[in-house]
Amino acid sequence: MRLNDENASFRFNQSGLRKFLGDLECEIMELAWKKANPTVTVRDVYESLRQQRQIAYTTVMTTMVRLSEKGLLRIVDRVGLANLYTPSETREEFIRNAVARVLSIFFKEFPEDSLRFLANVKPLVPTKKTTVKKPR
Repeated sequence: MRLNDENASFRFNQSGLRKFLGDLECEIMELAWKKANPTVTVRDVYESLRQQRQIAYTTVMTTMVRLSEKGLLRIVDRVGLANLYTPSETREEFIRNAVARVLSIFFKEFPEDSLRFLANVKPLVPTKKTTVKKPR
C-alpha cells in the first residue's frame, strides 16, 4: 500500500497487515522484516515461502519488485543478477504510518463523528484490580 496513493485500499474484512497489503505482499514483507540483516534477496524469501506452499520463484520476484515500486522495499545493491532488498521502514513504522493515514482519512471525511467517537472511547489498557487484605 502506498500510503499517499489515492488508489490504495483499506480492507475492513481482513485481519492484521492484510488490511493494508495483499496476502502474498504481507507474507513477503513479514519475511523481509524478519530476515533482512540488513538485506534480503528474492532467493531468501522464496526458500522460506516454498517450505510452506508451492510458489514460483518468478512470482516472489515480481511481487518484491512491485513492493519496491510501492516504496515498501528498497533495492540497495546488486550481487550478480540478484537485487539486495531492505525494508523501507520497520514493521512498527509501517503500522504507525498506515494507521495514521487511515485515521487522517476519517478525520478529513467525518471530523465531528471521529471526534465524538474518540471522546467516548474507553481506555484499552486493562486496569489492575487491587485486592485489599483484611486485617486479622
